[in-house]
Amino acid sequence: MLRFAILELLDHRPLSGYELKRRFNGSIVFFWHANQSQIYRELRKMEKAGLIVGHKVTHQWRPTKTVYQVTPKGRAEAVAWLGKAPKLQAIKDEMMLKCFAFNLISDGEAEAQIEHHRGLHQKQLDFYSQLERQLEERHGPLSRTRDPILFWNAQCLYHAIEYERMYLEWCARTLERHRSFKARAQGAAANAAG
Repeated sequence: MLRFAILELLDHRPLSGYELKRRFNGSIVFFWHANQSQIYRELRKMEKAGLIVGHKVTHQWRPTKTVYQVTPKGRAEAVAWLGKAPKLQAIKDEMMLKCFAFNLISDGEAEAQIEHHRGLHQKQLDFYSQLERQLEERHGPLSRTRDPILFWNAQCLYHAIEYERMYLEWCARTLERHRSFKARAQGAAANAAG
């Protein structure tokens, strides 16, 4: 999948490996993650496969860098991949894996984990919301754009924002439900003792 993310970014314009990583952090990070070494490793494979071509660019004051662009073969592979319907993706969520077994830790520890997770998702939502504001300052209302790249990129950003809102809502509801659960359990324990 990393290959197709790189092809999509390079189809916008030629980029160096460093610039690709920056673009990942500013757009694709909403739904796909890759570190610098993964990107460079994939660039080498893609160049060897003829999907991209790299050109050395020298600078007087900075080190030489390689800028990559998509070849016709690479664009054809990306278009073919885009034509295939995606499969339903399996979810990997460490918080859900932990939550599944929170009965093994104290109520306070479980609530602290959920609160911590809520803080992480709030921070992520703040980041995405700031990015949305910056894009709108630069391009005007995203809902009115006529640029197809910006339109579809904005849809991915909206998905990321809605996901973070959903997770924050889940955290809040889970804490409420847990407090109700504790009250019921304490009431049952009191009735059994009395």
